[in-house]
Amino acid sequence: MLDGEEHWNAVLAEILVSRKIGATHVKLVGDLISVTAQLDVAARSRRSAFALDSIVDYDEKVGPLEEEYRAAWQAVQDAPDRERRAPALERLAAALTAAIEGVADFARQQGVTVRLHRFGDPES
Repeated sequence: MLDGEEHWNAVLAEILVSRKIGATHVKLVGDLISVTAQLDVAARSRRSAFALDSIVDYDEKVGPLEEEYRAAWQAVQDAPDRERRAPALERLAAALTAAIEGVADFARQQGVTVRLHRFGDPES
């Protein structure tokens, strides 16, 4: 982070503290942080962390999903009013959901069991 690079959770933090989002978005951000943390803990607990090929695979699969929720968030920020913000908020929810599923799918492919909390769902 000393080189000026944005922390990977910075956009998620912005989303969480924004007054422009709803409870659904908070729940989705929570799930994304949770599933990513579960994968990270599993990777660190293995004697040999994920192979370089797996890291590249992660970047190729999850990177575009992260870019999509970043772009969706920017669309929310750029919307001049509530009416025009509504479609951007739907896009953001869909992008966060896709990122959650993408990280979970990658984890499963690596043999890591992750639990999706689905914060706010009756079964969670």
